[in-house]
Amino acid sequence: MNRHSNPFTPVFGNKPHILAGRTQLINSVINGLENAPGDPNRITIFTGPRGSGKTVLLTAIAAKAEETGWIGVHTSTSSLMLDQFIEQIERRAASLLKHKPKSRITGIQVSGTGFQREIIDEKRRSWRAHMDDYLDMLAEQGTGLLFTVDEISADFPEMVEFISTFQFFIRENRNVALIMAGLPNKVMQMFQNSSISFLRRSFHRTLNPISYPEVCNAIKMTIELAGRRIEANALKKAAESTQGFPFMIQLIGYHSFSQSDRKTISEDDVDAGIYNARYDMESMILDASIYDLSDSDMRFLLAMLQDNDVSRMADVAARMKVSASYASHYKKRLVTQGILAEAGRGKVVFSMPMMKSMLSERYGEPPDDGS
Repeated sequence: MNRHSNPFTPVFGNKPHILAGRTQLINSVINGLENAPGDPNRITIFTGPRGSGKTVLLTAIAAKAEETGWIGVHTSTSSLMLDQFIEQIERRAASLLKHKPKSRITGIQVSGTGFQREIIDEKRRSWRAHMDDYLDMLAEQGTGLLFTVDEISADFPEMVEFISTFQFFIRENRNVALIMAGLPNKVMQMFQNSSISFLRRSFHRTLNPISYPEVCNAIKMTIELAGRRIEANALKKAAESTQGFPFMIQLIGYHSFSQSDRKTISEDDVDAGIYNARYDMESMILDASIYDLSDSDMRFLLAMLQDNDVSRMADVAARMKVSASYASHYKKRLVTQGILAEAGRGKVVFSMPMMKSMLSERYGEPPDDGS
């Protein structure tokens, strides 16, 4: 058993010890919370492919907000999300909420025997009625309410109801905020839903790759927090191999750290770490991403394999033996799904680390007939 506990956390949603490259995004939201209702940062959607750190970012923002006195309630999109919000509010803000009334006076008999009392059926009250009560009570205490929603999807009626109701909180100048995260195609579906077009005016932030210097710093500091060091060449190789992808930072760091318990992590350790990280990246991220693709999506990707890095759309269309407009349609789909990224006019690149090499190994060169 290693004497040094591994400080890297390649687990979805688990906040790393050193969160690289997201400070500005976090600070923008927190500044919005500290500002008055109406600040646009209070309604922000983060989008990016699997492994880009969306869930971790929501967790970090929520933690910062709660440090400043906000009540945070958090869930993923599901049929139970509205009930989960209610349950969390009642638990997290218990000390700030008054006891809910079980009955109310509905009439008084002036010359009779007293008053009439109606029992309130909590189950029959709307979600908005519950929320209005809670927001009134929190407002009396000067406390804001932050909602975070992960894996957003318009496929659930509860999500549409939540967004439809939330816009009234904004119109009523309630002290609320909504931070969401989702895959690019799911976010686009949300924007296209006419019932919640309100979201199109929210801040939309794409989680881009983290810069090389910040990746180096995150790996180095994480290792040093555990009482070890890393050779300069080993650090360079590890950082470059992540391609700025947050999940790869944790994977390569984790596997490199695990190779031995020597005081200093060597280049050999990192080589082995990269090898092991590649397998996990494929099984945990890339396979799931490929599973969602259509046959034509795959044809497009396979037509990019013979390019060194950047692919020209004209070349891809020629290899697929299709028109430029047909190829452009599938390029847009793949960019929306977070598989590809624009690389200038008429050019695209793979946006996910190791996706291109995995496709090359599994499928080789694209077939000449486009089948």
